[in-house]
Amino acid sequence: MKIGELARYSGVSQRSLRYYEAKGLLAPQRTSSGHRVFTPLDVRRVRVIRRLFAAGFCSAVIGDLLPRILEPAEGDAYVVRDRFAAARRRLLSEIAVIQKELMTLDRLEGQFGLEHDMHVKDDDGLYERVESPQTTEIDHRSRRLR
Repeated sequence: MKIGELARYSGVSQRSLRYYEAKGLLAPQRTSSGHRVFTPLDVRRVRVIRRLFAAGFCSAVIGDLLPRILEPAEGDAYVVRDRFAAARRRLLSEIAVIQKELMTLDRLEGQFGLEHDMHVKDDDGLYERVESPQTTEIDHRSRRLR
């Protein structure tokens, strides 16, 4: 199958597939004219890669985990379990840090008399409830598990 078909079957963009290949996570065969050729096994591989990225792992760790997950040898299950446990500990630690930062932010809002929602007077002298603007999402890439 061609890259477009793999993208469709796996739910991953062609750009992501090229990135996976550049990182050594995916190694398609090539035709004599240089076109990539993928197999049904690559669909499974890409789905596993996508889930590992979604869990926060970086490409280097995914490269180490993939063969242990897709073609496990004796003892690989222990290695994968240990990596997952380490990832869980790190994420729980990050949650604790974020909760602490939120408590500090709440105290600062109280200290400075700020509220999440404010009431403002319009031109007619009537009060209107105005919600705080939505914040933009943080760049999650800085929280990749290594």
